[in-house]
Amino acid sequence: MYSAAAGMAAQQQRLDALSNDVANVNTTGYKRVRVAFRDLLYTPERLATQGITEGAGSAATIVGRGHAQGSLQRTEEPLDVAIHGPGFLRMRRADGTEILTRDGNLRVDAQGRLGSERGDLVQPEIRLPEGASPADLKIAPDGRVTLAGRELGRLQIVTVASPDGLRALGDNGFEATAASGAVRAAPATTTLEQGALEGSNVDMGDAMAEMMEAQRAYEMASRAIQAQDRAAEIANAIKR
Repeated sequence: MYSAAAGMAAQQQRLDALSNDVANVNTTGYKRVRVAFRDLLYTPERLATQGITEGAGSAATIVGRGHAQGSLQRTEEPLDVAIHGPGFLRMRRADGTEILTRDGNLRVDAQGRLGSERGDLVQPEIRLPEGASPADLKIAPDGRVTLAGRELGRLQIVTVASPDGLRALGDNGFEATAASGAVRAAPATTTLEQGALEGSNVDMGDAMAEMMEAQRAYEMASRAIQAQDRAAEIANAIKR
């Protein structure tokens, strides 16, 4: 019964992760969550020969995200940038937290600073001259931002040694941790494309198939608990 209950809990976690993926199928730069299963504690079986163990079921665990490139969508908007290859844009939130993101849907705030629509600012800061039109900005593949031939700054494209170790902060932002390694410059092969956005890498067909599989596994574990409950009920009736 405990093994079946652990299986139900594991499948529920898997369903939660898949539901989050489906909800973000249209989120710019979103990367799907990867779920794995691990064995719970094994203990020696009572009244059994030496070497026989009894398991307590399995548990789901998040092992990172799939970092495959999402499909590119042309928008022709001058402040939209898509990342080709591994890497992230480096930004800073209002509370001072430095984040990494692949969401290249940029905006210019009231102070002329370049950042995201959520208020995060690119690092190092890039500010447009007063009265300048964002439509005149040019963003080169290496991240250089120019206006009428004048360079205003450079969008930093960075990466980490182990992207699976990044901590998700919500709103498409990630934070470097000890598990991910320190932030460093992205490979020279990683470039930016102006006027385009990277779509989510969630495959709806695969996600729906996995949701059905998880639901069936959840139902199977539930029926195992019901069968065990009926068996215990019969045993109690015999004892009485």
